[in-house]
Amino acid sequence: MITINASAKLNLCLKVISKRTDGYHNIETLFERIDLSDTITVGFGDEVDKVQCDNPEIPLGGDRLVGRCIKKFRERAGCKAPFDISIVKRIPVSAGLGGGSSDAAAVLKGLNELTGQLLQTEELIEIGRELGADIPFFITGHSFAFGTGRGDEIEKAEAHMEIAHILINPPFGTCTEDIYRGVSAFSLTNTKGIDKMFNVFLKENDINAIAENIYNDLQPIALQENPSLQKAFDEIKASGAKGVLLSGSGPTVFGIFDKKTVKSAKKRLETIFPQEQGWGVYETYTC
Repeated sequence: MITINASAKLNLCLKVISKRTDGYHNIETLFERIDLSDTITVGFGDEVDKVQCDNPEIPLGGDRLVGRCIKKFRERAGCKAPFDISIVKRIPVSAGLGGGSSDAAAVLKGLNELTGQLLQTEELIEIGRELGADIPFFITGHSFAFGTGRGDEIEKAEAHMEIAHILINPPFGTCTEDIYRGVSAFSLTNTKGIDKMFNVFLKENDINAIAENIYNDLQPIALQENPSLQKAFDEIKASGAKGVLLSGSGPTVFGIFDKKTVKSAKKRLETIFPQEQGWGVYETYTC
């Protein structure tokens, strides 16, 4: 039995470069892995594959993401054994935090470890690339990494820093496809090279510079779709955040905080965005 923590991610920068012929978009992004995580347990099953999750919102059929992970791994590794997989969810669903992709990456890594490392990491990444653009980042396990292409071409960012954040997740989700559909030719980013700028900030442990330069091309579209998100931006900023941004396609909004003020800011925000109304307020750190 293998147990793996499946961490969430934030996008510290996300630029949409161009539309691809396969219907996706070329992007440049800076991923950060954070300590908000699901728990994945992978073991051998009896006669058939069994997947269970403590969150009823997660679809678990064989044609869904985890089922497809099992199928792709089995085909690539030549393994016929049935598997038993359990998922404990803590990452909000459809939140722009990569929870589904992280779970998929953890399943692939868990299956590989369980079966004696039948595949190399690059082979797992190739499988992940077929299943979802964010999965390769999670397979690498990097704390910070640049993503290009669909976000699936990963380059590690050299950094030895820990960033404190507060995340606010609203009581509704967003559809990634719908948000990207709102990107027009007029809103595509013409400039490239975010890695050059952020590499300097990361190497110098310059959190202020990172906070001042975080950026997301999808943020105006998400705000147009869900104007109520503006309150999250305003209140995080009013709580002392150095910078505030939408993560991925949203709807989660996060702020970068000084470690000395993050806990008091969280308490303030919890009173404004109460859990009983469906809001989630999380204090997280780089992992």
